[in-house]
Amino acid sequence: MTPLIFSCEHATCTVPEAYKEALRNDGDLVTSAQGWDIGSLNLAQGMSMKFRTPLVHSEMTRLLIDCYLQENNPDRWSHLAMKLNETQREKLHERQLLPYLQILRQRITTELERNASVIHISVHTFDPQTKPDLHLSLIFGEGKVFESTIGINWLNQIKAAAPELTCRANVMFYPEHTKTLLDTLRSEWPSDQYIAIELQVSNQIFLEGNPMRWDKLKAMLQSTLIAVIH
Repeated sequence: MTPLIFSCEHATCTVPEAYKEALRNDGDLVTSAQGWDIGSLNLAQGMSMKFRTPLVHSEMTRLLIDCYLQENNPDRWSHLAMKLNETQREKLHERQLLPYLQILRQRITTELERNASVIHISVHTFDPQTKPDLHLSLIFGEGKVFESTIGINWLNQIKAAAPELTCRANVMFYPEHTKTLLDTLRSEWPSDQYIAIELQVSNQIFLEGNPMRWDKLKAMLQSTLIAVIH
């Protein structure tokens, strides 16, 4: 079975003590879907427990620093992060984004020392107001044979198991041509060794159980992924 790595870059809306003063008037925004991917940590934890692999996840709101974007992407700073001074932002970059990336690099390297390939799944949720006609998307490199094969296979399995969900491949959640952490890692290993897929699920399912109960969704994603990697 191909080993799996799960990560969750927008896991929490936590604001560390050192930055609470700067964001003291922004609590509603930080706790909204702009500040974190609501339900994503619960989903990612369930996946990592099922496949018995440690989860890599962020520990602060993405409005301070977006660990899913490439380390040189200026959009990793939100308008709230610009309230911080340059020294504070440099510390966030050095103590959050770079170590996060290094942990993933080490996990990938370790798995590839023992296996021919590894699949990295980055787990996210989205606000249904931004994509009202969508429940789930798998995002993968269409020009990469291994990613496309696994992504399309998994999506077909999901559609068959949960026909009540509206599912599409490669829906855009960032502006066109945005480079992400997955693109950074893709550039460092051959495409037949490092296979990356972004999983996006509507947080409507987590918050409302509509059109599927959350526990049923998690079980379905786990069982369909098992079918694919076996």
